[in-house]
Amino acid sequence: MSFTLDAGDFLHRLTEEESNVTQAAKTAMYDNVDDLARIAQNIAPIDKGTLRRGMKKKVTLKRKSIIGEVSFSAKDKGFNYAVWTHEADYNLGPTSAGAGGSDGYEVGNKYLERPLKGEAQKYIDNIANAVKGAL
Repeated sequence: MSFTLDAGDFLHRLTEEESNVTQAAKTAMYDNVDDLARIAQNIAPIDKGTLRRGMKKKVTLKRKSIIGEVSFSAKDKGFNYAVWTHEADYNLGPTSAGAGGSDGYEVGNKYLERPLKGEAQKYIDNIANAVKGAL
């Protein structure tokens, strides 16, 4: 007795489904990165605006991982002002102190870490719902 199975159509549909899921997750990651960048940029301290203008974001697909990145850079004479303003405890200058926050976050240090931790469940849910919708 012999049995022959042409799995071409089945495998094609699996590949297509995987592609749809990956694209949905990638789109959701772009949305998450945009949201985090928006909040962080609006609560980063302000002096001359260099720090806020130095925000960058990107999404990359590596193997089976989708990586979202938000970063800030503000260098002055080799000193990375972005790291200092994120990590240090300091008194805000008048421009920063008078600036409004965003989404319930105040202007100040940990401007990237605070919203990442605070919005983490929302970002996880966004990706989960996108994947679920693609299946």
